[in-house]
Order: sequence, then C-alpha cells, then structure tokens
Amino acid sequence: MIRLGIDGALGPFSAALVDDDRAFPARVASASGKDALERGLRAIDDVLAGLPLEAVGMLAVGTGPGSFTGLRIALSYAKSLAVAAARPLIGVSSYDALEPPDAAGTRATFVHGRAGIACVRLRVAGERDFMMCGTYEALADALAAKLDAGSTLPSFGAAEGVAPALGERGIIVLGMPTGADLPALAIVRRAAGVASWGAAHAVVADYGEAHYAARSMPPP
Repeated sequence: MIRLGIDGALGPFSAALVDDDRAFPARVASASGKDALERGLRAIDDVLAGLPLEAVGMLAVGTGPGSFTGLRIALSYAKSLAVAAARPLIGVSSYDALEPPDAAGTRATFVHGRAGIACVRLRVAGERDFMMCGTYEALADALAAKLDAGSTLPSFGAAEGVAPALGERGIIVLGMPTGADLPALAIVRRAAGVASWGAAHAVVADYGEAHYAARSMPPP
C-alpha cells in the first residue's frame, strides 16, 4: 500500500509518501517561510511526484496539539483529499508523532503551541496517561507533583521553557531523539499500525492549548 501523511501542527507544513512494497524510497517535503501553509498543497504534490491521488491507499494526518492554524489547514487538506479519493483517513496525535513507538518507561512528550504555552503527555508504567496544557510554570508544578525529586525525565519534543522550570523543582529533563526527520513521516509510519478506521469527518483535532485543564486518559 502507498500511504500519504501530512502535518501542520508541529512546525512547518510537511508531507510524506511511503510505499509498503518499497517500489520507491520514502519521499518527504516541507513548506517553510511565511507562506508555508498556503504552499502545503505544493508539498503534497512534490511527494506524489506525478503519482495520481487514486494510487494512494490510505492518508494520515497529525491531529495536534500544536499550531492552531497549521492544524486546521492540515486537517482541511487531509479530509478533502480523503473524500475526493474515497480513501481512509487516520488521525495521529502530535504526541505519537514525536514519541518513538518503542519508547518505554517513564517519559514525557512536549508540544508547543502559542508563545509561553505548551502541552505535555506524561507516561508512567502502570498508570494512566496524564495530559495537560498550560504555562511553563503550571506544567512544571503538575509534573513535579507526579515525579520524585532528583529524578531524570526522558522527554521527546520541545521541552524548552518547561525544562528550566522543572530543573528548579529538582527534575532533570533529558532530551531524546524522535527518530523521524519530519513529523509527516512519523505520522504516516505510525498510521501503518492502525487496523481499523472510520469516515474522514470522524477525525477531529486536539486543540489542547485552548484550555489549561488537566486530562487523564487510559494508555493505548
């Protein structure tokens, strides 16, 4: 199967095309600069490289949290393409795009949205996932309450801003590699493991930065 992935939540708009049969290597493209989001369709066209959309068997899109505007545009592109080609659309969270599938143990994944605001997903073995969006200080307080003082916290994504605040509370943040050059590539690879899906319109955005309330959800 040929799979197309796109993302606009984690930095510049990016697109990736992967062929499970390896008839061609993974293709990636991004649209940077002030008109990056408007050039998103060009990035998609670049990775298709003349391949008709009908040749794509599945589409995947990042569902956030992250850039509010980028997320809305990427979802609009993805849903339009999926409906036009009558193909399934898989939503992949920004947390999963940044955290490698083989990550284990206690770890946190950070996503930045508006200036001064970040979102985090904390995973602790045997416990429910803890997710929260808020100011750096608020996140540091919440995470410090769940971790032992003096502990090291492996982290994925952009922990800048939160890391110094955690250091003041005795938690050392250890940055880890995400394993993918572009978010769209990580998203399309993650989507390969999804066994079932619904209609394209069922894929919804996680506008995590719109509220600062903590959320607790069961692990996948």
